Amino acid sequence: MVYAPVCIPTLNRYEHLKELIESLQQNSWAQYTDLYIGLDFPPGEKYEEGYNKIVQYLGEGINGFQKVHVIKRNINIGAGKNASLLVEEALETFDRFICIEDDNIVSRDFLEYMDKCVTIHSRF
Repeated sequence: MVYAPVCIPTLNRYEHLKELIESLQQNSWAQYTDLYIGLDFPPGEKYEEGYNKIVQYLGEGINGFQKVHVIKRNINIGAGKNASLLVEEALETFDRFICIEDDNIVSRDFLEYMDKCVTIHSRF
């Protein structure tokens, strides 16, 4: 079985990101899944508080996954470029990926379902 990495672009929505990661951790396939988090740099002062909370949260370490890759941007590159560069990073190692917004909460079967969908799709 090939397990697709999960790509999560983010900036400052700490609570949302934390809830998403906690929901992903509830998946039995999380232990086989690489997590790629692309943290964009804040474009202005109003984003700094949430950004700093995410930096602290990520610094504490995230458990329950095969491996966690944190790509922290040094300048603001915008949501679209942050996401596309994050996917490019994952595709250096994997031939597939799951990209999800940081404000989602997923079911306990999400990773299994998505991995099976990506595997089936790649056969066509």
